[in-house]
Amino acid sequence: MAYALKHVVTGELLAAVQTNGYQLRYFGILLWEDVPDEEERLAALARAGVYAQPGEEGAARKPDRLKSEWEQVQELGRWKPCALGEHEAKMANVKLRNDPRLRVILTNGELHAEEREHA
Repeated sequence: MAYALKHVVTGELLAAVQTNGYQLRYFGILLWEDVPDEEERLAALARAGVYAQPGEEGAARKPDRLKSEWEQVQELGRWKPCALGEHEAKMANVKLRNDPRLRVILTNGELHAEEREHA
């Protein structure tokens, strides 16, 4: 059993660029052996580019700061820990094909990949 972060609205599993045991970089879902605590979840969301701390590139600019920060807080709350079997975790990464343009969705027990929407 492994744990990933799943978006409660879209079903997306959180993915980011990582380094494997052979020091090779790949794009895949972020996994934990135990349910990640709040700090681990926040760090993972920042790593995946979902959350940018104030002062970082991509962080809210001053005029829209309060609105953007509130929207960001709401979005952070939508990523919840989700238990995955070993096969599901492997298949999620297979469906991503090491391609950051894709995202993997888990709905009704089924995994599928789709292209990310471009902002």
